[in-house]
Amino acid sequence: MTIHFTSDQHYYHTNILRFSNRPFATIEDMNEKLVRNWNDVVKPDDEVYCLGDFSMAFRSVELYSNRLLGKKYLVPGNHDFCHSVHKKSRQPENQKKWIEMYEDHGWTVLPEQSTMDLGDGIVVNLCHMPYLGDHTENVRYEKNRPVNDGKWLLHGHVHCEWKVKDRMVNVGVDQFNYTPVSIDEIKEIIND
Repeated sequence: MTIHFTSDQHYYHTNILRFSNRPFATIEDMNEKLVRNWNDVVKPDDEVYCLGDFSMAFRSVELYSNRLLGKKYLVPGNHDFCHSVHKKSRQPENQKKWIEMYEDHGWTVLPEQSTMDLGDGIVVNLCHMPYLGDHTENVRYEKNRPVNDGKWLLHGHVHCEWKVKDRMVNVGVDQFNYTPVSIDEIKEIIND
């Protein structure tokens, strides 16, 4: 069993092709490539931690979740319907409903800020948001960002802005050839 990390697939988000300069002719091409790349590295008994923004529409969760191998964990991002800042989940009862809907499609939804022991003495924080920084001039979602407690942070959200910066690793698909990254590669990055 291997653990993998990923984020920011943005299934069926047509504008992401332009916003992140993704090299796909159509959104359907991107969606299918994301599925192939995931299944090329993830085995059925592996675990995958998606650190948010899996999809811009719940229909994509319905269409793609069951096609992806492995046990799937979601640390929600601002575009996931079950994230507390998403307009569909601002009321706690609505958020609970959306979490249940993701779980009905094979996801285990984790807290928006989590901690994980990677082994070998490495404990990391997991969150969609980085400690600091963004792809806009304004710092958005300030209250949803983790507090920098000195641990390494695995995150997404910033797409093409950086891969590694100030004890933060952006595990987004834009940084890892549209493919989940293994725990071993993450440990290698941290240990370097």
